[in-house]
Amino acid sequence: MTTAADQQSRSSLLAELVRRLGISLVLLALVVFMLATKDQFGTYANIANVLQQNAIIGIVACGMTFAIILGGFDLSVGAVAALASVVGANIMIDAAAFNFTLGIAGALLACLSIGAFNGFLIAYVRVNPFVATLGTMTVVRGLIFVYTNATPRFGVDYSFTTIGLGKILGVPIPTIIFVGIALLLGFVLHRTRFGHYVFAVGGNAKTASEMGIDVRRIRFSVYVLAAFCAACAGIILIGQTASAQPQAGLGYELTAIAAVIVGGASLGGGRGSMGGTIVGIFILGVVSNGLNLFGVSAFWQPVATGFILIAAVGLDRGSHNKG
Repeated sequence: MTTAADQQSRSSLLAELVRRLGISLVLLALVVFMLATKDQFGTYANIANVLQQNAIIGIVACGMTFAIILGGFDLSVGAVAALASVVGANIMIDAAAFNFTLGIAGALLACLSIGAFNGFLIAYVRVNPFVATLGTMTVVRGLIFVYTNATPRFGVDYSFTTIGLGKILGVPIPTIIFVGIALLLGFVLHRTRFGHYVFAVGGNAKTASEMGIDVRRIRFSVYVLAAFCAACAGIILIGQTASAQPQAGLGYELTAIAAVIVGGASLGGGRGSMGGTIVGIFILGVVSNGLNLFGVSAFWQPVATGFILIAAVGLDRGSHNKG
């Protein structure tokens, strides 16, 4: 005999299945629609373009996934990506024989320092993530503009563009890097103790602390990880432009947050997945590419992203209210 509790449990499982598959079905529907209406969409050149354009923001979103599941977010990732571009490119230009290794190391060190600063403020000083990362974003972006006079600097050896524009077996290298980072961080998030702790802290930090989890260490580590992902994105940007770009990364933070939320994560923390984030990235990417193919002004693309984010947050809040 089926009890009310059993029925409620089955309904909850069905709702969760629909939530997880629903976002993938939306992506599938978008792809089918574009294939049916625009012949250019299915061409190799266009698909490669979509993969390459969305790889950088995808890497940023991988780090943002951890921050949102933790119950926060990082508004400084765009500025951190720009910092990686400026620091890394300037070292590559000034170092003897265009020392790429030194440039990459310098970019990573600078960005990880910003991530550690964010993590310290949020985890140990208990500053609100919005205030901490907004402040860091403003300071870092301002210092970049002061240092560069808001002017790009060119001169990175052209061979480094292989990282940003090259292909392996027809697949853009940035996409390969994105897939590698997504798989690695997906494993960390879903298959390691650290990932389970991130979910626990995001679900209920007080309970997690009572279970013996070092909540402050987890929070600190997540913001360092988010900065690392932003640094990787900035290094790939150097490979796409062969220059230091102080304007790089503008709007990355909002697009990354949108992708994670569209992918099924909750702004309240405790829920999300790396797979969902990847699907969210490509939903936004296909929408952007579709608008281009239909000849819609690029100025409308942030509008579309904003509406998608509002809809995703609304659905998230609705699911919580029903629960």
